[in-house]
This record gives sequence, structure tokens and C-alpha cells, in this order.
Amino acid sequence: MLETRFQQSVAINKWWQPGEKVLVAVSAGVDSTVLFHLLHHLPISLKPQIIVAHVDHQLRESSTEESQFVASVCQKRQVPFFNKVWKDGAMVTTNMEQAARDVRYGFFSEVMEQEGIRCLLTAHHEDDQIETMMMRLVGGSRLKGLIGMSETRDFSLGQLIRPLLPYKKSDLYEYAKRHELLFFEDESNQETSYARNRMRHVYLPQLRQENPQLNEQLLSLREELQAAQKIVVARVTPLYEESIHLSSRGVIIRQSLFETYSEAEQHFILTHLVEELHEVYGLVIGKKQQELIQKALVSEQPNVSFPLKGDWFFTRSYHEASLRQEKSQTVKNSSHVLKANEGVRVSSSEWFGLFEADQVVLPEELSQFKRLDYDFVVGQKEQLLIRRPQPGDRIVLNDKGQHKKISRYFIDEKIPREKRQMSWVIEDSLGTVKWLVPFRESYLSIRDETDKIHYKLVYLYLKDE
Repeated sequence: MLETRFQQSVAINKWWQPGEKVLVAVSAGVDSTVLFHLLHHLPISLKPQIIVAHVDHQLRESSTEESQFVASVCQKRQVPFFNKVWKDGAMVTTNMEQAARDVRYGFFSEVMEQEGIRCLLTAHHEDDQIETMMMRLVGGSRLKGLIGMSETRDFSLGQLIRPLLPYKKSDLYEYAKRHELLFFEDESNQETSYARNRMRHVYLPQLRQENPQLNEQLLSLREELQAAQKIVVARVTPLYEESIHLSSRGVIIRQSLFETYSEAEQHFILTHLVEELHEVYGLVIGKKQQELIQKALVSEQPNVSFPLKGDWFFTRSYHEASLRQEKSQTVKNSSHVLKANEGVRVSSSEWFGLFEADQVVLPEELSQFKRLDYDFVVGQKEQLLIRRPQPGDRIVLNDKGQHKKISRYFIDEKIPREKRQMSWVIEDSLGTVKWLVPFRESYLSIRDETDKIHYKLVYLYLKDE
């Protein structure tokens, strides 16, 4: 009998301690009515302290009557009753099912926090499980989603528990009939305008005509999917932890490690990352974007960048890649003239000063900035131009006058694209590039010319940790 199986399940799983408060979601339908009755008739050694939560969605004429019915049952049983009336439901025009669900579970969480309850019990059953698996299959869910609903999951202060998942809907109807339980049938459950109702009343009945054992077959598949998921987690977790780093600023991926993994391992590492990004940052990455990221990480092209959703971007620079949330901005092609014994603030985090070697004076307010010095000689009246790199810029490499395009230098030295954009070119009055800050001095900048004054170019900056 159902009640015997239920008691055995409660005893084995020990979801709660005897007398512990649990919150039970009761809608007045047959499922939650049976759950409430089963809980109320548990032996004292297994019975929790029952508290009921109900949401009146105000979407049907009978909803107020149903709410009053649940309240009266609770009063009769001397069970605490919490009720919420959703007055805004009629104004929802899209995805009504999800909106109503969000309201319900938000209310349940509030009650749990208010009353110090760690267990929420819902009346999902085997038929709900089958519908969920099929809905997710049709919706293109990933492996983890195809497993369907778990018997327990983290929720609010503790856990959401689905103790009726092993039982068919027909088992619940039979129990309600045998115990002469009163309940309401939600007439909206027959409307095929809702996707789940179409699955329940149209698609699944047709599939059962093809295979009367559909439920058993899908539940057997679910067990195999669960086993496969465990294997994937055991294999992928160590690889994920060594190649992926999440921080408050986003994600860093060690591309040199990632590309050594098999294609299947790469797929599941990124699948796990996508789940983490959704949970931690609320970022949604679809399958196509995940495939783009995987291709970019194993591509021979060392520099790749493309936008994700919102203000998130994926960037790969040689052997490191990142997913970061950035405000879209273009680096300004600004330029600054720097004269002898003067300083100039070129950005909020950078400052240049040009001084005779023994007369360096730095701003006190920048004492916490890091410092780089460049020694060189210039003529008495010479001044420097500080600007961003431009196409065609070249830098002298040695005393033979060999030079290289700065763009080529960036590639050869594997300097990330974002650092290239934030570098500075120091140009003398003749238009010769003498320094590429902070990466390289031109050979011209370090020649010893005794007839000219020795100077220091001081670069102060705040390092981006």
C-alpha cells in the first residue's frame, strides 16, 4: 500500500527529525492533498510538525474557494497556515507558468526564512517526472537537465524534498478515493494552450500508444543518465579546477591546458562553466556560443575576441582566455606633449614625467603608484610626444639599425590585445619612436651621447591586479 511505502521511505531517507517543522506546499489538488494526509498520519516517531503554505494565483474563478478550503482543512487539523494572494497574475502576458512558479517559490522561501524552516515538501510524482524529462528533451536541455527532477535539492534555508516522486498519479487518485479525501480539480490543467498540458494530454498519450511501458523505459534511461553524469563529474571536476578560475571579475581559462584535453572533456568542462556562470553571475550562454568558445580555445589563431550577452566578452590572447563583464569602450587615440622637467597625467591610473637625471620630482598623491624609469639623452629644447600605437609604427632593435613594426613585435612577444591597446609610444621631435611603454626601449634611447643632457622618463602606474 502507498502509505506503507511512504512510511518506509521517510524512515530510510530521514529527511527531517521527528517533530521538526516542515513547510508543505498545498494547492487543494489531489497530489498535495494526498501528501498532506500521508504526513498527518505518520507515526509519531516519523511525523514532523506540519506547516502549510498556499498561493491563490487569482487566475481562475475557483481559486478563492480552493484557498478557503485549504485554510479550513488546516484549521480543522490545527496546522499553521500561510496564504499569499497573487494579484498581479492577470497582468502577465507571456510565460505565465514560469511567472506563477516564481511567485510560489519566492513565497515559500519567505515563509521558511520567517519561521526558521529548513524543509520544503512538494507533491511532484512520477508522471510529473516523465513530463519534465520530455519537456526538457524537446526544449534542448543538456545532460544534467535531462535527468529530470531530483528527490532533493538545495532551497532557501535548507532543502526542497519531493517524497512522492516514486508514485504514479493513479496511485494518488486511488489513495484519495480509498480515504475519501476531498480535493479540487484544476480546470486549467485541461487547457492545451500551456506547453506542459499539451505534453500531458496530447504527446505523451500518443507515445504510450506506441509503447505502453513508456514511463518504465524513461525512468530506466534516467538511471543510466544519472550514472553517466556521475562519471562525467568525477572525470571532469579535476580538469575544470586546474584550467578554470572564477573570480569577482570573471573567468580565466588556461588555454594551454584546455587544449590538451579531449574534445569530450573540453565540452563538459565548458558545460560546467556555463552552469557556474549562470549560477554566480546570472549570465546565460547558449549551446552555439559555447561551441564558439570551445573552437576559439583550440584554434591556431592566438587572438580572438567576441561579445556574449549583455556586457560580457570572451577574449583569448595566446595561452590565456577570459570571460569578463566590461563596459563597452574604445581606447581613445589621445596624445600628450611632455617637456623637460614636467609631468602629465595621461589616464586615471598613469602618469609620465620627464626630468634631468638628478632632478626627478614625483607627485606626492601618486606615491602608491608603481614606477618604471627610462634613461636617455635629448637635446636642450627637445620635447616628447606620448601617444597610442598607430599602424606603421616601427621601433629600432639594435646598433645595426634593424627595426620591426610594433604590430609585429606585439605578435612575436605574444602580448595580449587588450595590453597592446593600452600601451604608449614615446616619440621624439623628429617622429622617431624611442620607447614602447611598458614593453620595450628603442636602441636609440640608450645610446651614450656625451654632448647631450641625460634625462629620465618616469612612468607611474596603478597595476591592474
